[in-house]
Amino acid sequence: MTAQPHSAANQQMTPRSCALGCGLWLLVMVLPLVGFFLAVNGELAWRRGPGNLEVDRLFLINEPNASGLGYEAARLTSGETFCLRTNVLYFLWRNEEGGNPNAAYGQLYQRNASGQLELTGETCP
Repeated sequence: MTAQPHSAANQQMTPRSCALGCGLWLLVMVLPLVGFFLAVNGELAWRRGPGNLEVDRLFLINEPNASGLGYEAARLTSGETFCLRTNVLYFLWRNEEGGNPNAAYGQLYQRNASGQLELTGETCP
């Protein structure tokens, strides 16, 4: 009786490798769905926080001088005034103007008499 050669095909899958394989399969299946959703609606956004000011947004860019994807992340920091810090990242496959289009900015909000947040018109310190 001869011993069988040791190969990866003869070994059983571990729970970790099975979960990794299922996660990879799910990612491959979801990417076309996200692409179709972006093509139809132009953006995919998730808003939360007070006044729905905090946002994660993935959007499609189809301009004469640029094409690609953009990602916006806005986070609210609290204190006496509220600072909404927004970062916008662009993943462009066509950028005729060149340069770095990414942006970061902050806006100050205050609570008004009714308790709602309103923009003060100033930038964050």
